[in-house]
Amino acid sequence: MKNKLQILATLTQMRAQLLSAMLEEQGIESFMTHENSIKEAAGGVDVMVKDADFKKSLEILDDFKSAYGQRKQKAIDYMRIARRILIPVDFSEHSENAAIYAIQIAAALKADIMLLNAYLDPGSNPFVQIETFTFSTNLEHFKKEMEMNAKENLKRLSDKIKKIIKEKKIKGVNVFYDLVMGSVYTELPEYAAQYKPGLVIMGTRGDKKEGKWSFGSVTAKMIDNLKCPVLAVPAKFVNKSAIPEKILYATNFDDADYWAMSKLASFAKPFKAKIFCLHISEIIETPQEVQMHKMKEFITDTLGEKNLECGLLECIDLQMCLEDFSRENNIDIIALTKHHRSLLERLYHPSITKDILYHSEIPMLIFHSLSGSKNKI
Repeated sequence: MKNKLQILATLTQMRAQLLSAMLEEQGIESFMTHENSIKEAAGGVDVMVKDADFKKSLEILDDFKSAYGQRKQKAIDYMRIARRILIPVDFSEHSENAAIYAIQIAAALKADIMLLNAYLDPGSNPFVQIETFTFSTNLEHFKKEMEMNAKENLKRLSDKIKKIIKEKKIKGVNVFYDLVMGSVYTELPEYAAQYKPGLVIMGTRGDKKEGKWSFGSVTAKMIDNLKCPVLAVPAKFVNKSAIPEKILYATNFDDADYWAMSKLASFAKPFKAKIFCLHISEIIETPQEVQMHKMKEFITDTLGEKNLECGLLECIDLQMCLEDFSRENNIDIIALTKHHRSLLERLYHPSITKDILYHSEIPMLIFHSLSGSKNKI
């Protein structure tokens, strides 16, 4: 990495996660080793930060050690963030499919599920096309009717998910629901900023008939506006009850990739999933081989992640190569990091993403760089 790492503290896994959450709340990227998988065993997990962040991190560490009363509760609240999954739903088939898929994710992470519906959304409710006069005359009645329908649908979906959880005998997962009036474009980011989920799981449309409400617009805009990771589940994804066993991380050798790999290792661990770290380029040269070696060394030595395979792939068509590699290796999730002129933005370019938008069958996990780094490693 451009900035070397220093060990800030060695803690139990639970306290290491708590400190990491507090650091990231202050915009500091943190990294944890995973040598100790026993939550309450003594020591064994190092919390690391970059040299440039070390001084500020020490102040947060002191606050962390001395926290009590309200300050301690605030720290605990940070920890709970990682155990919240927010799922925006519009009661379409693809959004409900994403909610069902989220059950297995929540079960492994011991996370709560929050179903959120934005009613009176001009993009998803055709009623707003009514003539202005008619709409204005019946506005209050219209609002109440839409709110009542939304509540009924949320309860139905919540009951359905709770039933599945009960049938599968899943413990530690609670299901809640809420609704807001307005457009999902504006209401979801605002709600997420207050609720502070550790993960947003969204169903995505994949049919050209959906036009602007396809994967390339709604999900892309939500990814731009949300600070937490987003797991986008395509409409054609069919293996909704299976846990992810193989996760592909597509790296562009950015500083942010190191932080994302740290988060991905934590995400993959409960599933015992294998991580494939792949760099795709039109021409593979020696500097890229060196970069991949550094990244592999970081993942295996620093993070302690051994269930890993790294590789370079020479290919002109990025989207086609991702699809081919994923199909040949039975990849369950494709993970990326969003940053300036990133691989994600290349994927969203219309000339490259046509098949991704309309034919993807693999969920995509999108991370955000806390620092917004755009430096090459």
